[in-house]
Amino acid sequence: MEEDIYGEIKMGLTIKELMRMILEDWKDEVKDYSDEKLIEDRSYWMKNYGYPHDDDYDEENTLDGDIHTLSIELEQLRRFGEIIYQMPDGELKYDKKLKHNKSKKERITEE
Repeated sequence: MEEDIYGEIKMGLTIKELMRMILEDWKDEVKDYSDEKLIEDRSYWMKNYGYPHDDDYDEENTLDGDIHTLSIELEQLRRFGEIIYQMPDGELKYDKKLKHNKSKKERITEE
């Protein structure tokens, strides 16, 4: 990630940089998550718990959290065919009949 002359992170990342960061996060963490860990509304969690609700806003930590959120949501799409959302009644919206098919490739690098 590029920094300016003051050591601050430059926003305005390229798509290539963002995709590299998401893939790195996926490889380092998310690909190994259990189905149970992935069945959550990550956006709801970030909105309610992940971002500071005071003056402690930190661009670098926010970027890391957002990259991790995108990585989780992409893995939900890959594994379950949809992103998991929490409905206003608190119920998680996803196809509960869908089970992770163990015969599918587990890694994008598998043939």
